[in-house]
Amino acid sequence: MKAILVIMVSLFLAACSSTVPLTSTQDSDWATYGLETGQKGWNFESKEQIVDLLDGKELKVSNYDAYVAGYKKGLQEYCGQDAFELGTKGGVYTGVCDDISKEFKYDYLRGYNSTKRGM
Repeated sequence: MKAILVIMVSLFLAACSSTVPLTSTQDSDWATYGLETGQKGWNFESKEQIVDLLDGKELKVSNYDAYVAGYKKGLQEYCGQDAFELGTKGGVYTGVCDDISKEFKYDYLRGYNSTKRGM
């Protein structure tokens, strides 16, 4: 019974932490979406990509601007972490920090490869 409760709580928390405000028209929601996307190291979404996800709903310019500002802030945080440690933990890196830090990718690969050799 405890295991089921733990699983249910985990699923609930995962659902609450969703970073997709694509139905919101609030700039603050879009800024949060951008921030969380950047913090996770996910790729930047162009205006066209977001419009495609909206299923015909209009994207306000201020919403997209808020997303961009939030993403840049979140990406700075993501790219500020220890890339070697990210690699040793097996985290995924898609190249989003290449323009911010020339060393990030190198350090990530060094960490990633150090754990592969140890297996």
